[in-house]
Amino acid sequence: MSALVQPREGELKLNGLRVHYFEWRGRGQRPLVLLHGLRDSAYYWQDFANRLLDEFHIFAYDQRGHGESEHAPGGYLVWAFAADLAAFVRELGLERFDLVGLSLGSRCAMAYARENWHRLGHLVLVDMGPQMARRGAVGLKEDMTSSASRPPSAFSREDALAFLRQQWPSLDGPSLERYLRNAFVQVDDGAYVFRYDRRLADITTKAAIVEIDFLWDALTRIRCPTLVLRGEESPILDEEIAARMVSSLPDGRLYVFVGTGHSLPRLRPEEFARVVRAFLLDRPLPAP
Repeated sequence: MSALVQPREGELKLNGLRVHYFEWRGRGQRPLVLLHGLRDSAYYWQDFANRLLDEFHIFAYDQRGHGESEHAPGGYLVWAFAADLAAFVRELGLERFDLVGLSLGSRCAMAYARENWHRLGHLVLVDMGPQMARRGAVGLKEDMTSSASRPPSAFSREDALAFLRQQWPSLDGPSLERYLRNAFVQVDDGAYVFRYDRRLADITTKAAIVEIDFLWDALTRIRCPTLVLRGEESPILDEEIAARMVSSLPDGRLYVFVGTGHSLPRLRPEEFARVVRAFLLDRPLPAP
């Protein structure tokens, strides 16, 4: 296995919070910003970023309450996430860029693009809409609220690395070690636990209902080319919601990954990279 390109790292102060980010540089020059999902972190994109470095200059940050960024006493509704994205691209001087958001990142991207679509060359919304399919919403709420009230799963260092290796067989040793530091934190007894603010459970409850109409309205205002990606077996984004998303978007398209679930960049890394690359470069999408 050839060594993967490791990103450089930085920190910014955004809306009063310390935010940690990665920047991948290769031959590519086109700015591309990647937004991870709930309970994840920015290094999630290591495999995907390395597949696109011939065309793109890539940025990803740990969203508030995730990874190596600070927790947010002010909360986690979608407006706060979108304000962080606006501040992030402003601090980096990105006047125009492409944007890919997965799950929670898709909701942030929709909220940001509502007023800022003119700054986006292309927008990719990955397996999350303004609302979740009922099955996924119920399951996520149960998982998040129970894990918020009990001690999180704890791993030894070896077990944490084994977990990441099983999830990401394409990553080399240095990448797994860096992922460990980004996605886990070592607690007082030496165990490693997932690195996110347990108060993020709030956004899976009724507190986030106010976001739904806002995000459906946002889709009608986003005029840049937008691609909705859905896993055929995903409990989060069902066929009905995905179709409504595309019909709401002034310039929307849909691609369905056959026989797979929610975490598309991990579950179908090669296909995901091919599809996103084709869309961002205004090429025909490959057949599913």
